[in-house]
Amino acid sequence: MSRRAVPKKKISRDETKQKTRDALVAAATRLFAERGFDAPSLDDICDRAGFTRGAFYVHFRDRDDLVRAVMQRVGRAFLDGLLGAANDDLAGIAHRFVAAMTSGAYPLTKKGGIRPYQLLDACARSPAIRKEYVALVEETIGRLAEATAKAQREKKIRGDLPSKGVGLFLVAAVIGVQTLMDLEVPIDVGESASFALKILKA
Repeated sequence: MSRRAVPKKKISRDETKQKTRDALVAAATRLFAERGFDAPSLDDICDRAGFTRGAFYVHFRDRDDLVRAVMQRVGRAFLDGLLGAANDDLAGIAHRFVAAMTSGAYPLTKKGGIRPYQLLDACARSPAIRKEYVALVEETIGRLAEATAKAQREKKIRGDLPSKGVGLFLVAAVIGVQTLMDLEVPIDVGESASFALKILKA
């Protein structure tokens, strides 16, 4: 008795376009992590993804548009992993951040990958990239402010500090730590995080 062939599901044009776009973003993400922002060319990215420049320009206006897409994907995934637990507190967030920094999982700390100065340089030359980065920073401040307000309601940290100010302080501290690490200044990330939490403790 012969089996009837199961017809293959047809992939729609929109699904095909989305897969191509995803492949280009994934290729750029890997190459930026391996070689930094500036080294990979558009041809390198297209070759890694297995598509032509023509396919690239169907999805992105230019290289900056692709960089913005990478920032959206990597930045949002990192933020959701770090800040996504609705019932978590600042200590839990700090613990996950220290683990990400020390393991190299945090995208900006990988050796050979995107360096903080490269990101700032890209922001300086591209208003579109700067806008995307500022949006991610502002979202981070807002989500940290929510975690701060929760910790204040639970009397775990000082209640006399504005929650948004605490979020801004913590983001500024993270950017400072990134810069020090990039300069290869000896710094204990865990100790720095503990110090910040002690300052905030009720």
